[in-house]
Amino acid sequence: MVKLLAILTVLISLGGCNSMSNAVAKPALLTEVNSGVITVLQQAIIKAKGGTLVTLADTVFTKRSELLLSHGNSKDPNGMPIMGAHNIKSEKFVLQIIGEQCVLYYPKKDMSIELKNVSCKAQ
Repeated sequence: MVKLLAILTVLISLGGCNSMSNAVAKPALLTEVNSGVITVLQQAIIKAKGGTLVTLADTVFTKRSELLLSHGNSKDPNGMPIMGAHNIKSEKFVLQIIGEQCVLYYPKKDMSIELKNVSCKAQ
């Protein structure tokens, strides 16, 4: 009887671990957007790709789970676009939910960044 109880305890604890590790990332939308959420997203983007602070609309991730950041066109002193400067690819980010946690996924580096104090729902 003691052995049976020990085996059941191990199986139950393993089942709990498997459910956490098997959590699937799903595309998500923000449930609330405010200046704090925008700041968390901006910091996550900088952490993922580096560079400078990006400007995000207050509707970011409210209609689509994907964000494409375009690089501005470099211009010469006369204000004309520099040839080839428009060929820089956009950067893609995806808002996801894994279990109850919102994360920002950066496919280019296969990197997920946990977004603290950000609420989202599966799309």
